[in-house]
Amino acid sequence: MNDQNESNAQDLAGQIRENAALVARSANIEPPEQSREIPTVRVDQPVSHAAREFGMILAPSPLFRFGESFVTIGKERGELELMTSDRFRSWVESHLYAVRPKGDGYLAATMTRDFAGMVMASDRFREQIREVKAINTVRLPAWRGSSEVKVSRGGPFWLKEGNDLHVELLPPGYDERTKTFTVEAVKYRHDLPLAEAVKFLSETLARFPWASEEENTNSRSIGVHFAAMIGVFCSSMFKEGTIRPMIVYNGNQPGSGKSLLMRMALAPVHGEPAESTKPNNEELRKILDIAALNRKPYLALDDVASLHSNELNRFTNSPVHEPRILGQSRTETRFNVTQVFTSGNQLTLAEDLVRRSLVVDLFEPGKATERTFEKELTPDWLCLPETRAQFLAALWAIVREWNENGRPAFKEARHTSASQWAQVVGAIVHNLNPKLKPFAKRTFSLGGDESGAALEALICALASNLPTSGAEFTSAELIDKAEELNLLEAIAGHAKDMRKAIGHKVKRLRGRVFTDASGRRFEFGKRDKSFGAVYPIRFLGATD
Repeated sequence: MNDQNESNAQDLAGQIRENAALVARSANIEPPEQSREIPTVRVDQPVSHAAREFGMILAPSPLFRFGESFVTIGKERGELELMTSDRFRSWVESHLYAVRPKGDGYLAATMTRDFAGMVMASDRFREQIREVKAINTVRLPAWRGSSEVKVSRGGPFWLKEGNDLHVELLPPGYDERTKTFTVEAVKYRHDLPLAEAVKFLSETLARFPWASEEENTNSRSIGVHFAAMIGVFCSSMFKEGTIRPMIVYNGNQPGSGKSLLMRMALAPVHGEPAESTKPNNEELRKILDIAALNRKPYLALDDVASLHSNELNRFTNSPVHEPRILGQSRTETRFNVTQVFTSGNQLTLAEDLVRRSLVVDLFEPGKATERTFEKELTPDWLCLPETRAQFLAALWAIVREWNENGRPAFKEARHTSASQWAQVVGAIVHNLNPKLKPFAKRTFSLGGDESGAALEALICALASNLPTSGAEFTSAELIDKAEELNLLEAIAGHAKDMRKAIGHKVKRLRGRVFTDASGRRFEFGKRDKSFGAVYPIRFLGATD
C-alpha cells in the first residue's frame, strides 16, 4: 500500500468511527472509548447467524454460563446477577451495537425483547460463552501442571509416574482450567512461615474442650477440625461431583463451642456463613434441591438434635443430584458440589450418616456457659476481614508446606465414601502433624435428647443432701428421687423399663463435673458391680 492509499484508509477509518459515534448518540447509546472500535451485529439476518456473532463478540466479556442460566459476577463481592432477556437488551450495548436497516444504511437500535430471547436461547450463542462452575471470594489453591487430574485406585493420583501436578493459588479473575472466577475480596499473606501459622491456630484452638480418646488424647477431634478447615480451603482442588464427608460438631452441652468451630471452618473462605436449623424432611428436600441447583459450596445446619434422613444420606453419598425445579414438574441433573456441616448437643445420627461423616466431639466437664476467657472468640470476630486473612494465610502456609515437601501421601487417610477427599486432605493434615488423626476410629459415642436439664437437676438434688464424703446410688434410687421431684417423665418419658431408660441416659453424664446448691463441685460417675451398675458422686477437693 502506497502512502496515498494508506492516508485514504486512515481517513475512511476515522469517518467510520465518527459516524458510529453519531449513530450511537442518535439512538441514545453511550459511544465507546475512542481507543477501540465497537463491533456491530445486524438483526436482519437469520437468528442463528446473529447469535453466533453475538457469542463471538461477547466470549471475553464478563458474561458467563452458570448451570442453565447466564449470569454476570460482581467485581467486589462476587455476587451473581441473572442475565434476563430484558437486561441483556441494554447490557449488551456496552460491548456491541445491534443495527437494523434504514434507508441505504443501518441504524443502531436496541433489540426487541423477542430477539434478545431468541439469541440467548440459541445453542450457537451458548457454546461461545464461558462456563463458570464456582465463584471464590478469596484466592484458593488448585492443581497446576500439564497432567490431567484423574482419580486413581492404585494410589494418590498426584504421585503417578510422569505427573507434573503441583499446587498454586488461583489468580484473580477467570481461570479456564477450573472454570472458577475469583474475586479477591480479602487479601492475605502468601509467605507466612509455617511456624507462625501453627502458633496462631494452636493458640486459637486451645480454648476448646476437645473430647479425649485413645489413652487420653484428643488427636482425632482436633484432626477432624483441621481436616474440615483445610477441606474448605482446598475446595478448588476437587472436581465437581467429588464426594465430601459431612462434618459434624457434637457438644456434650450448650456453650461447648460447637457452632463457633463450625463457623471457623467456613468463615475464612466464605465470610459469614448462612445457617439454618434442621427442617422437616419435605423442607430438607427443597433445601438440598436449591443447594444443588445453585451449586452452593456448603450447607450448614446448626443446633440440630438428631439427623435421620434418607434424603440427606443420599445427598452426602452421591456425586450427582437431581433437584426438582420449583414450580415445575421436572428435574435436572446436577453434579454435587455441596458439603454438609452440622452441629448439635449430644445429637443422634442415623447409622448410615455416621459412616458418611467425620465427627468433632467436645466434652466440657464443668458448666460450659460459666467459663470465662481473657479474650472471647465471637462469630463477629471470625468474619472480620483481618481475621479471615489470618486464617487464610495460615491455611495456605500448611498447604504450601505440603506442596513444597513433595506432596507426600498418607496411606491411612481413608474414608468410607469420600475417598479422594480423604486422600488429599488427610495427606496435608498428616504432613502438618502426624499426631493429628482425623480418620482414626471414633470411640466417643453419639447420642442425646431433650432431658439433659432434668437429669442435671436430679443429680444436683442428690448431691445437695450428701456429706463431703459423697455416696453411690442405684438405678432404683435414681428413679425414686426423680419421681419425688416430678422429673421422671421429663427424663425417661413413657419408657416401659424405667430402670433401663434411666441407666441409658445417665451413662452419658459419666465424668461430668457439676455444682450443687451449696456451691460444692462434684464429679458424677458410673461403676459396675456384680448386681448392676451404681452411680457415685464424688466431691472434688474432698479427702477420703
